[in-house]
Amino acid sequence: MKREQTKKTVLSKEERQRIWQLLTPAQQAVLNEHVRYRQTSLFTNSNLLGESTDWEFVAYNLNENYDSHDGEQLFCDCGRRLKHQYILQNQSSGKVLKLGISHFADHAQIPEPIMRQLQTQIHQLNFGLDETLRRYRRGVRLNANVKAWLLTQKTHRYTPFTREYAEVDLPLTVEDTYAIRNAFARYERHQVKAQQPVVKRTRRTKKVKKAENQAKVNLYLKAFDW
Repeated sequence: MKREQTKKTVLSKEERQRIWQLLTPAQQAVLNEHVRYRQTSLFTNSNLLGESTDWEFVAYNLNENYDSHDGEQLFCDCGRRLKHQYILQNQSSGKVLKLGISHFADHAQIPEPIMRQLQTQIHQLNFGLDETLRRYRRGVRLNANVKAWLLTQKTHRYTPFTREYAEVDLPLTVEDTYAIRNAFARYERHQVKAQQPVVKRTRRTKKVKKAENQAKVNLYLKAFDW
């Protein structure tokens, strides 16, 4: 019977905030820095704005005080308070815009297909963050021995921020968790094998091998009384 796939959903604002308050300041800082990294990479690596517009992505800013309403805030050029602020610059006029993602089309006339692609990818980023928070709430953590081993390894083979997540006990992605557990299992098998005593094999000459083979033949013939 085919297993039904789980429908991906985002957390509500209240759920997200409730789990966020369970995190330590160090964990919150790592998550915020990862959000900045992924949002910036979305534009700089994918060149989503392309050549169909004169607007170029310049920077991304995260409003860490958005939920608390305290401290410095970020705003759209229209005056709307923002959690995610995107800075665009017109390559022809040099004009700079500070926008929320929903206002790209209103202020910068970004084509609709590009807007849909942007919103889809940003939704995927948000789902990734929500999945991390869900896994944290369920108590998903690396085994202490696996964590200690991982922090001695090169982590470039895994997704960005793997080491930072491990250092502050945030849950890793499912894919990285499986890969790291398998790598650690191979490491443990190698350690066990290395600790086993080496059995020195006696080198046998052709004469000795021939005699052993003849002895086997004689034993076989004797068994059948030939």
